[in-house]
Amino acid sequence: MATTLAVSQAPSPPPTRLTAGAATDGKYGPLADSGMGNPFFYHQFQDDFDLLLGPTGAYALNGTGTATHTAGDGGLALITTGVAANAFQSIQLPAANFTTPGQSTVSPYPATSVKKLFYLVRLALGDITNSLFIAGLCQNGAVFAGAATSVTDGIYFSKAYGSTQLTLIAVASAGNSPTGAGVTYTLNIPTSAYNLANAAYIDLAFYIDRMQSINVFVGNPLLVGFAPQSGTGPVSTTSGVTLSPARGPAASLSQLVFNSQWTTSAPPYYWTLANLNPTLGINDAAAAAAKTLTVDFHCVQKER
Repeated sequence: MATTLAVSQAPSPPPTRLTAGAATDGKYGPLADSGMGNPFFYHQFQDDFDLLLGPTGAYALNGTGTATHTAGDGGLALITTGVAANAFQSIQLPAANFTTPGQSTVSPYPATSVKKLFYLVRLALGDITNSLFIAGLCQNGAVFAGAATSVTDGIYFSKAYGSTQLTLIAVASAGNSPTGAGVTYTLNIPTSAYNLANAAYIDLAFYIDRMQSINVFVGNPLLVGFAPQSGTGPVSTTSGVTLSPARGPAASLSQLVFNSQWTTSAPPYYWTLANLNPTLGINDAAAAAAKTLTVDFHCVQKER
């Protein structure tokens, strides 16, 4: 009797073979003829958590909990709070080494404000309701103060204690705002774009484009990986989102109203001028019990 093998509905296509490599430099660039491309075309930090994590490794730890490797497919970091109420634990790099792309969305844009910035993370909360988290770019030493964050400068994903509403927050302190006054922009990501569950992974990403728009991506099923997760099928002519399955920006803080179902906010946006650090953190708030944040990977990329 013949054996029938299950065939994926949308198998990954064969890879494109660039037999001479690929280049990112223009013809005038120092590595224009290098098939390896220019590794410094983007300033980027990425971690799949396969290597050393901890006080003697790549990260500075802040809080009363722990940050360790944990077993599992893909390379995982386990960030755990202490057991007291409002205990937190966060990890950052030793120095804040990223800045936001520009100062405002007021045209014409200065040359320093046309650089793209990307952030991507895959994470899972052990207790969705009774914990809060931050994931993104924050000022050096950002921690939790009580049940709230002490992020004064940055752009990051968060979720409040007792809530399942994901938000993207962009904040600039008075001393680091181009206006001289502190500003905060909060985007509530439409709950129809995701379903939070304990210990279940979700992909979160934002992208600031050269028009200074913020595009937000949320995925569970996940956005990164095998082809069906990355989006297949026709693309809507009105929203630009793939139709089967629906994968694309979940919301946008934008100069343009792309689609009525996307959340928008009026410009201009004034990004912080502070140096920012890739940051991951969790707080148990009033729970008075250890809470966990498991991270598969996180990544920051910015054009030079």
